[in-house]
Amino acid sequence: MSALQKNLKVVVTGDVDSGKSTLIGRFLYEMNSLSGGIIDEIRDVCRRTGSEFEFGYLLDSLEEERRDQLTIDTTHVFCKTKRGKEFVFIDVPGHQKLLKNMLCGSSYADMAILVIDVQKSVEEQTKRHAFILKFLGIEQIIIVLNKMDLVGFNDTIFNKIKKEIIEFFKKLKLQPKYFIPISANQGENLIKTSKKMDWYKELTLIEALNSHFIKKENNGAFRLPIQDIYNINKEKIIVGRIISGEIKKGEKVNILPPNKEYKVKKIKVLNKEKSIACAPESIGLILDNMDTLKRGQVICKPTLPMISKEILAKIFCVHALNLNESLRFRCLTQESVAKISQIIGVWDIASLEPKSKGIVLNKTDFAEVVITIENPVVVEKFEKPNNLGRFVLQNEKEICAVGIIC
Repeated sequence: MSALQKNLKVVVTGDVDSGKSTLIGRFLYEMNSLSGGIIDEIRDVCRRTGSEFEFGYLLDSLEEERRDQLTIDTTHVFCKTKRGKEFVFIDVPGHQKLLKNMLCGSSYADMAILVIDVQKSVEEQTKRHAFILKFLGIEQIIIVLNKMDLVGFNDTIFNKIKKEIIEFFKKLKLQPKYFIPISANQGENLIKTSKKMDWYKELTLIEALNSHFIKKENNGAFRLPIQDIYNINKEKIIVGRIISGEIKKGEKVNILPPNKEYKVKKIKVLNKEKSIACAPESIGLILDNMDTLKRGQVICKPTLPMISKEILAKIFCVHALNLNESLRFRCLTQESVAKISQIIGVWDIASLEPKSKGIVLNKTDFAEVVITIENPVVVEKFEKPNNLGRFVLQNEKEICAVGIIC
């Protein structure tokens, strides 16, 4: 079964001061998607901070962010076109210290807009962001070269930076479909074709986004991680969100671990029974035997994922990690004590060159490792959109690394 994608989740990323928030704010303004009074609020903020009118303040919802002019959290913004198509823009931090927020914000996006300041070219942080998008399986990428107004809308400068980007992306085996010269501040090439850049004959940003609306296929293997078990009217109900595939009333399913077969008696959505449900619906399930079921187990059919206490993975570190350090492994609703028992290789993500390995992984290291887990977990090799191939490692306070199953 396939369903038209209701909305397109677009992560907007790039180096600090590349103009991400300004881009989203101006886009919403041009699309008439701002609620009444919001423009007056921005004008008031700019007046109080002694700055010029800035569309980026629409996204920076904290006074601290406005004062420091640095986005410190992930912001979700909804936008609907006149044709009824919906976008969800995920604005994520560009500063290196806030890389963890970017990883969390990017991890469930359908595509990305990578914003690059045309005056700065391809900086180290931009290379990191491109690598992370590849790492997370986000390969539909629109490159926008922003601040063209500050270089006189010069096509020679645009083509020079475009060439540099293409060369680096080749190393990542990525091929962006669109390179768009824009001025987010002035609204050039966002919705309407810019008359100031008549040398550019390709799509505007809205046209490029519209071209990426696709149909999501739900005919993969059925996977539902158990979120919880509820007791409603003396009846036990499994609740969770389908991450792939579909389920029908009367079908047989396996629950892992340990790997037992059950029959689906009822499928419920908002207290109404259904005969069929598919990704990405959140549903309730009643099986023919509800004993011993618990949060963290995964309901599957027809093919089964692997159950293991040792996995081979690639991780990206947002904090330093030590070999054999006690950590928490988290994959969807699964959680267990774990440790990195072997470091196989380490790479620098800006140069993509191998680094010498030891017993410590440093912040921003990319590594291939073996992870030993205290309790068996259900995982699969990373293939988007299979979220059983993604996980995080954290200590007592925070996420230390994001990983994918090899």
